[in-house]
Amino acid sequence: MRDYEVLYIVRADLDDDKVQDIVKRVNMLVERAGGSAERTNVWGKRKLAYEVKHQKEGSYVLQDFQIAPDRVPELEAALKITEEVLRHLIVRKPERVTPTPVAPPPAEVVLEPVAVEAGGAADRPDGAEREEA
Repeated sequence: MRDYEVLYIVRADLDDDKVQDIVKRVNMLVERAGGSAERTNVWGKRKLAYEVKHQKEGSYVLQDFQIAPDRVPELEAALKITEEVLRHLIVRKPERVTPTPVAPPPAEVVLEPVAVEAGGAADRPDGAEREEA
């Protein structure tokens, strides 16, 4: 089973109850194909970019579901013959990657020679400087 999402446009001349019936019908199509509907998001009515089947507006619905890859053509065929659905697009979602904890690389130790001043104030325990003649 893989994760998919379908975005479909329902005719705008249908009221909200009819749109909910279409959503239930699409959920049933997914379940009949052996999948499971996860989340449905009804976007509402929007203007179409161009006229489709003499419709200038449509109700957009985005739905996430899981289904076996070989059953997707069957679902697409069922959506194609559904009169209330103007357009649809099924897209496979990317695989969920669980992040594995990565240990940081070991710190690189660089040994550099330390320059020491001969006879400097830092070498004397009392911190006094030596006068040179």
